[in-house]
Amino acid sequence: MSEAKAHGNGLALTADQPDLESHLIQLQNDLSWLQDHGSKAECAQAIESIEGVISSLRYGQAGLAHQLEKEVLRENEERGTNIDDQVRGAASRVAIARKRPQNGSRNYLVNCRILFEDTPNIAAAFSRGEFTEAQIQAILTPLQDVRPLRRTEFDEIFRQNPDMFESMGPKRIKETVTNFTVKYTSDREDKKLKDSNAQRYVRFRKDREEGCVFLQARLPIVGGTGLQKTLRDQSFRIKCKGDPRTRTQIEADLLARYMFFDENNDQTINVQLGLIMTDKALFMGDREPAYLEGYGFIPAQTARELIGGHQIPNELTFEEMEAKLTPENIERIEVMTEITRLYTAPGDQELITMDSKARIFPQKLKKFIRIRDRHCRTPFCDGLVEETDHVTQFARGGATSVSNSSGRCTICNKAKQATGWYEYTAFNDHHSMLICPGSAMSYRSTAPPATGYVHKPFPQLMCDSQWFTQFKERLDHPDGPDFTQT
Repeated sequence: MSEAKAHGNGLALTADQPDLESHLIQLQNDLSWLQDHGSKAECAQAIESIEGVISSLRYGQAGLAHQLEKEVLRENEERGTNIDDQVRGAASRVAIARKRPQNGSRNYLVNCRILFEDTPNIAAAFSRGEFTEAQIQAILTPLQDVRPLRRTEFDEIFRQNPDMFESMGPKRIKETVTNFTVKYTSDREDKKLKDSNAQRYVRFRKDREEGCVFLQARLPIVGGTGLQKTLRDQSFRIKCKGDPRTRTQIEADLLARYMFFDENNDQTINVQLGLIMTDKALFMGDREPAYLEGYGFIPAQTARELIGGHQIPNELTFEEMEAKLTPENIERIEVMTEITRLYTAPGDQELITMDSKARIFPQKLKKFIRIRDRHCRTPFCDGLVEETDHVTQFARGGATSVSNSSGRCTICNKAKQATGWYEYTAFNDHHSMLICPGSAMSYRSTAPPATGYVHKPFPQLMCDSQWFTQFKERLDHPDGPDFTQT
C-alpha cells in the first residue's frame, strides 16, 4: 500500500466507488485456500486466471496513463507552456507511478496513444485479458513506424482474424506485426540496413579484474546471422557427442578458432540460410517482405540484392531514385544464386509436406521443419528450433512427416516428456497441434504462414486465384445471371 493511500491523501471513498481493497482480500483468501488444498489442475487454472486479471488491470492502467497524458497536454496548451514538447512531464509521472525507470516511459505512452486512438479491437482484446503487457507492447511498438491509417488497417485485420496471435510469445508477435509494417516502410528499412552494414566493426576490451577479454562486434545481417547459425549448429552437434563443455563454451572456442584463419586461406566457408519470399516479390518488384532464417523479416529489395549477389551501388531509396534517374540507379540484377522452391500451395501461403519412413528425421526434413516453424512450437515460447520431434510418438504409430512434427528448443523438448503431457495433431491445416500440458487446459500451436501474417482458408485462396473467377461468380449468384440480392 502506498504512503498516500495509507494516510488517505485527503480523499475518502464515496458510497458508489468500488471497495477494491475488500476484493483483494477476498482474492487473497481464495488463493491461500488453493495453495493449501488445490489440485494440480486447479492450481494451473488459477495461475491462468490470475494472468488474465493482471492483463485486464494493465489495460486499465494504460487507459489511465493515456488520460494523464491528455490532461498534461491540455494544461500546457491552456498555460502556453512547453510549446516545444507539450506532453513533457507525463512520461515521468507515469513511470514513477508504475515504479518503472524513466527509460522507455515515453515509448509506453506512445503505445497507449496507439492502443486507444487507432486500434480499438486490439484494445478490447487487451481489456478482456487476452494479451499480457509484454504481448501488447510487442504488437504496438512496430506500429509506431506506420501512419494511423495503416494501424487502423491492421486493427481491422485483427478483427477478422482474432486468433492470429494465438499461443505466440512476444518475439513471434513482434515478427508478425513487423511483417505487416515492413511492407509500408521498405524503402526506409532497406536504407537503414545498408547504413548499418557500412558501420560494421569489431572491438576488444580487456578486463584485468575478471581476467578475460570481451569481444563486441557489429556485423551485416547475412554474415552475423550465418555466424550465429553456424556456431549454434556446430555446438549442438559437438555437445550431442558427449563433449563435457557447455554449448556457450563450445561456441566461444569455435569462434576463437575461426579468427585464426588466414585471410588468404583457400578454405571454403559454406553457410546456408533459408530465405522465404513470394515469386512476385522476387521477380516483379512486389514489396511483400521476405523472411530470413534466424533474423526475421527484411525488405523485399534487400532480399533481391542478397539473391542477386550484390547491392545496388548507391544509398538511395526507390523514391529518391525516381527523383533523379541515372544509369547507375536503374541497374538491374542479373546474377542469380541457386533457388530452391519450398512451397507450391495455392496462393503461395502454406509450405507443402515432406515425408520419411525412417524413425529419425532426415536432415532435409529437419531443415524444412526449422524453416516452417521458425520458433519453438511450445505455446508462448520464443526459443529457436534446436530439435525436431514427433507429435504422436513413432512407437505409437506416428509418422515421420511434416504434419506429425514440431520444432522445439531443447528445454521444451524435454518438458513435453513429463507425466500427463499429451500432444495431438489437430485440424489437419496450417500444421496445427493441440497441447495438453498435464492439466485441464489445452492450447493450440500453429506454424506461421510461409508468407503474409495470417493464415488464409483454402476456399479463400481458390477464390483469390484468377483460375476460379467463374466458380466464384457461380457461388455469388447461385440462381443464375438474373439473380439479384435484396
